[in-house]
Amino acid sequence: MKKNKIILLFLLSVCAIQSFAQVLPLDSVLSRIEKNNPMLKMYDEQISAINNYSEMAKSWMPPTISTGPWQAPYNNFSDAMWMITGEQMIPNPAKQKANYNFMNAMAPVEQQGKNAKRNEMFAMAKQNYYEWIVLKKKYDVLVQTDSLLNYIVQVAQLRYTYNKEKLNNIYKAQADLYELRNMETMVLGDMQMKKTELNTLMNAGQSFLFEVDTTPPSHTYELVLTDTSLLSSARSDIKQFDASLGLIKLQQQYEKSKRLPDFGISLSHMQSLSPMMSSQFSAMGMITIPIVPWASREYKSSVKSLDNTSNAINFQKQSLVNETAGMIASLQTQIQSAKKQLANYNENIIPTYYKSYQTSMIGYEQNTEDLFVVLDGLKMYRMAKMNELDQLNILLKLQVDYEKEMEIR
Repeated sequence: MKKNKIILLFLLSVCAIQSFAQVLPLDSVLSRIEKNNPMLKMYDEQISAINNYSEMAKSWMPPTISTGPWQAPYNNFSDAMWMITGEQMIPNPAKQKANYNFMNAMAPVEQQGKNAKRNEMFAMAKQNYYEWIVLKKKYDVLVQTDSLLNYIVQVAQLRYTYNKEKLNNIYKAQADLYELRNMETMVLGDMQMKKTELNTLMNAGQSFLFEVDTTPPSHTYELVLTDTSLLSSARSDIKQFDASLGLIKLQQQYEKSKRLPDFGISLSHMQSLSPMMSSQFSAMGMITIPIVPWASREYKSSVKSLDNTSNAINFQKQSLVNETAGMIASLQTQIQSAKKQLANYNENIIPTYYKSYQTSMIGYEQNTEDLFVVLDGLKMYRMAKMNELDQLNILLKLQVDYEKEMEIR
């Protein structure tokens, strides 16, 4: 009896805490994840790093300065000259622009990677949110059954005083009641776990209290006609392939630009150490010749290998599109089936079990039915309600999977 009171106090304390928590709609949860999740912030920093890194494509090589004796005879150093030389390589502007475009195109690839990760996090959040909704509904069923079973125990105890009930049947009913309260405790623990997982995704801290909106969403995804073009425009991982293909094209353009020459200039001043000789200067221009065979092998082979990489990404994209299209068709079939089963629970199974319980309870009150029949009827009704909620959970999970595949927020 003491243990039973402790369980009741625990349940009441949890309910009291939850009554002060704000209701947080799913969209607010997703917005908090998008704003505060550290993993998504990491992607933002990486994108900023890529944008900053691409600025280096506009840089030049540093100038070089050299100095020392020039044309110095071994036997008469005073006839030598002291030379100072400055050199500067000037990169080809077309090559710099191609390199900048290539490096700058890395950011969209990373952005689509962030969007794909965000979609995964949203799916995790939706799943936990909907499971919490189902758990709350299960808890309500258990509380309702608890009240009914407690009433049955009281009636049985009253009947026992008039020798109209067996003691072992009363113990059986009390055991069912204690087992039911264990289930209530377990469901409350599961709800706490869902809150913890959502707080982790939102980076909100485990002390943040909130409640979920218990109205489950209803969609008609099974009726949506989906083609591959819609998939390509919806999914971030497919758009990431497109961004990668664009990046490869820009990389090829940069590799091809390596056949363009770079330029350089060298200025030298020779100061004579002898008053009999005049000072001299030298001005030289330089140009690289990257088209010679031993230098052109590098960028030519790189362009060819990038063609192979582009083809591989195209095949990978086609494979993902085909796989996703098949997955969506399968999900639509499962959603349709789950809705039919859920409707059967609502319209037929649950009402029938409840009528069975009510009939047995009326018979028990009129001394025409045994207690174990009433207990069995109540148990079957409770199990049917729990099975209905399990079916609802399956339907919600299928909808989450569909939204994940189609990247629907």
